[in-house]
Amino acid sequence: MTKWYGSVENRLMENRNLDAELKEGMDITEYLWSDRICYYITKVNSQKDIMVKRYYVCADHEKEGGMGHQNWLYFKTQKEENEYLKKYFPDHQYNDTEEKDEENWVYRYNHWYIKSVNEYTGKINYYRKNGISFGVRNYYYDWEF
Repeated sequence: MTKWYGSVENRLMENRNLDAELKEGMDITEYLWSDRICYYITKVNSQKDIMVKRYYVCADHEKEGGMGHQNWLYFKTQKEENEYLKKYFPDHQYNDTEEKDEENWVYRYNHWYIKSVNEYTGKINYYRKNGISFGVRNYYYDWEF
C-alpha cells in the first residue's frame, strides 16, 4: 500500500492517463503536497522520453480574485504573460528574457524522472517525479499552507 501524504484530493487525482499516447503540446499536471504545477510537452523523443516546459501561471484579472481564488491563466512564455499583465499593471517593470528551462523526462522503473546531466562531470542524474497526470492542466495554489 502506498503511503498517503498531503492533500487527499491530490492523491485521488494523480496518476491519470499514464498510458495515454504522448503528443507534442499535451498538458501535464504534477501533484505536490497540496499544490499542483502544470507543464506541457514540447517534444516527444519516444513514449518513454519527452521534453517538457513549465507553464507560466498568473491570476485571471477579469474574474473574481483575492485570497482563495483558483482563477488562473496559462502562458507558454514569459513574454506572453508579461503582455497580459501590462494591461493591468502598466507601471511595473517586466523582464521578457528569463525563460524557464526545458526538462527531459524519461520513464524508467515504472516512474517518470527528470534526466539531468551535470555540466562539469558529464554524470547523468535522475530525479523522480511523484504524482503526475497526462492530458490534465489543473494548476492549484493552496492559500492555507
